[in-house]
Amino acid sequence: MAAPTNLELISLPGRGRAETIRLLLVFTHRKFVDTRLTLAQWKAKRKMAGFNDDTKLPVMKINETRTIIGVIDICRHIALQYGLYGNSSGDQEKVDEVIQKLEELNTAMNPILRATLTKNYDARKECWNVFKEESLFPLLRKYEELLGEQRFMVGNQYSWADIALVEFLTRCQQCYDSFYLAHFERLRTFCQVFESLPHIRPYIQGRSDSFF
Repeated sequence: MAAPTNLELISLPGRGRAETIRLLLVFTHRKFVDTRLTLAQWKAKRKMAGFNDDTKLPVMKINETRTIIGVIDICRHIALQYGLYGNSSGDQEKVDEVIQKLEELNTAMNPILRATLTKNYDARKECWNVFKEESLFPLLRKYEELLGEQRFMVGNQYSWADIALVEFLTRCQQCYDSFYLAHFERLRTFCQVFESLPHIRPYIQGRSDSFF
């Protein structure tokens, strides 16, 4: 019998992009140590653990013998290990397309995050409105139409693409605009159905509020 896999996820406080990793692990019933560090704490730990000075969070440690760095590489590892990357190479390409679009949105959100961290809430509101109209809504209109034709983003079961999309949409809803999904009934329901799954709901209900 194989020894259990010991996982530790090291990330910054708050939800952030690392929340997709947490949801993937919760969805696949993987136990993990959720370590949240401030930047100062991470710099100290990084030096003690022998990481390069430019190593950025999140980091996942597996059985103290393997380390994976970065949201995309960690998520891809989990998706491949636990059947969340589709059932064919074609499915994987479609999952990758969704993830790439979400990465582009996360990059476009940088001005909103900077305004949030500096507590410039007027600038944050202005940046959010520009992002919403120019970047977010055009993509969500396409996904809203797609979900009118199929239950999942890719294939016939949940994948990394679905979980990453739910995380992104609900993070925007919690942190920046609680009403924007009213424009997208299918996507709103899509998020609600996922967060109501019996093994997901307790995690969602116990999750701390976050402003980023």
